[in-house]
Amino acid sequence: MSTKVFYITGTSSGFGRDLVLDLNQRGHKVIATARSLHKIEDLAKLDNVKIQQLDVTDKPAILQQKIDEAITFFGKIDALVNNAGYSQTGCFEELTDAEIRKVYDTNVFGTVNLTKAILPHFRSTETESTICTITSLGGTVSFPVCSAYTSSKFALEGFFEALDGELKMSQQPVKVLIVAPGAFRTEFMGNIQKSKEDIDAYKPVKDYIDTSFKQFSVTGGVPKIGAKLMADAMLKEGSAEGKEIPLRLPIGSDAAKYMLDKFKRESEVCEAWKPYAAEADAQ
Repeated sequence: MSTKVFYITGTSSGFGRDLVLDLNQRGHKVIATARSLHKIEDLAKLDNVKIQQLDVTDKPAILQQKIDEAITFFGKIDALVNNAGYSQTGCFEELTDAEIRKVYDTNVFGTVNLTKAILPHFRSTETESTICTITSLGGTVSFPVCSAYTSSKFALEGFFEALDGELKMSQQPVKVLIVAPGAFRTEFMGNIQKSKEDIDAYKPVKDYIDTSFKQFSVTGGVPKIGAKLMADAMLKEGSAEGKEIPLRLPIGSDAAKYMLDKFKRESEVCEAWKPYAAEADAQ
């Protein structure tokens, strides 16, 4: 087994931290990052783990400096794991421009800018590199009260689906993987920000969603297992050994179910309305 170097964002908790521990246990090298360095100082005690302060919302020039510095830690980076994220709930009408932009600054622009910073390094290597972006079931299926968060994940998946096509068509040695987890028992649920405005007309919707979120803490998947499956997919080991890894990979039975249900509904609509759509074709 060849030792790989992984650069992972958002490692202070959840999938990010569990990925660091899983990959380290497998014998790989990891550069763990977080906005608050003191939250990951314990990870630096592990063999072959380096830590770095990183805020993905920093300017592109600063992100480039961070990547350049990280490459010096082990002489290379083989895989980027875009895990840092920010969640904001609130009904569509309640969300302010500032609240929406804060979500997009981290989930979209920060992730895109960091990936752009590392791409020249990946394109310059002879061995295949990996860009793994952890989005969400919400990157395919949107839910009430989650429009800011899910729309940011829709946007992110659009960026990386296009990047995947560009890299393949230009025959670059870079694999793109979009991981879409369902509900997991991570600290993420407890860190969700609620909109400042509260319109009473939407109370029944928000009550239902609040109840659902509380259930996730009991019924959601186990983060360590989710992280293991993500590592398996990147390394083509364990449960993913011998399989062709797709561009978009659901993690969790709920993610697979919701995605399949949506694809089925959309497929039925397209079939039913295909003659109508065809009326617009040039004759």
